[in-house]
Amino acid sequence: MKILFVQKEGGIFGAENYQLKVIPGLMASGLEVDFLRLYTNYQGGKGGEFIKRLNDQGVKTYEVNIGKYPKPKVLKEIKNIADGGYDLIHTHLIHADFYLALIKTFLGLKPVLVSTKHGYDNAFTSKFGFDASKQTNTPYFLLSKWAEKRMKASFTISQGLRNFFIQTGLSKPERMRIIHYGFDMPENYLSKGKEGYRQAPKQIIIAGRLIAFKGHKFLIQAMPKLVETFGFDVKLLIAGTGDLELKLKEQVSKLGLSESIKFLGYSKEVGCLMANSDVVVVPSISEGFGVVFLEAFSAKTPVVSWNVPAGNELIQHGRTGYLVKPYDVSLLAEQLIDILDNPEDQGDIVEGAYDKLKSYFNLERMVEETIAFYRDALIK
Repeated sequence: MKILFVQKEGGIFGAENYQLKVIPGLMASGLEVDFLRLYTNYQGGKGGEFIKRLNDQGVKTYEVNIGKYPKPKVLKEIKNIADGGYDLIHTHLIHADFYLALIKTFLGLKPVLVSTKHGYDNAFTSKFGFDASKQTNTPYFLLSKWAEKRMKASFTISQGLRNFFIQTGLSKPERMRIIHYGFDMPENYLSKGKEGYRQAPKQIIIAGRLIAFKGHKFLIQAMPKLVETFGFDVKLLIAGTGDLELKLKEQVSKLGLSESIKFLGYSKEVGCLMANSDVVVVPSISEGFGVVFLEAFSAKTPVVSWNVPAGNELIQHGRTGYLVKPYDVSLLAEQLIDILDNPEDQGDIVEGAYDKLKSYFNLERMVEETIAFYRDALIK
């Protein structure tokens, strides 16, 4: 089976990390997989770290500059690549979905077209999460719906995301599956006790891009109550960069928390930092999946999330982590205080999460389900 992955890429985030894991897994299972990277000069440019990593893994890659708007010449260039003997074209994210749907509709496309939904419009989810009742006929929605109708089949990476696509009419139940992410994570917990990664007796960490839907502001709002309880013994580490960095730093300053909250910037040591923290917090308004949960499971550090998708899908409250009533900052602070006050009670929680990581959220299961999805798409 020969597959072409297609995606617009301008940096290594969730979907890109997925590609770097699943493609080698599919190749090891006997599939031939190539990658077509769509790019623009104003976001990413040609080449870059992602393409280098794919090439280092033995993946054949192509690159096409799509510019700001679809042009006939660009569509023909993509078609020439896509018609290169592939059984399936597997698109990821809105640009690839739309461009390949255009080609299929107006230029014809021989291979079967399938798609993975890794998330949804950040502008929408930052305000409404996955509340389908709030969706209106925005350009993003209409383009997504039009492109989805041209797909033979699709899958989402979580039940919460699938529910949203179906409830909004973006897709139909019989056309959309779920394949949860599954990665062979590094054994982050082995870094516990390693010097240089603990900055306070009671340490909290949040890791992820500094963008609105990640919900950093809620955790910062909860911190005064923790400082009131623990004083300078508690510290929050914020790992990541993004558009909201300045705004979040201003929020910290206004609350007088500069001594209790540290911005680390981008870090390649997130796993070690998690392993040497007392709790990982994921206060996202919503998540298509959230690899950060798996990183926390691997670190054997308790994780706290709002009771929203996909946190409430990946965590069983009181068994593999903790879920808090959405956006209630006081309850979030109380949950964190309880964890920090009772570290001896977290053993069963973190071991339960680690067991779930190993038994279900693994690469082998994800690859097997993906191959089954491909076979069904070719048969139907």
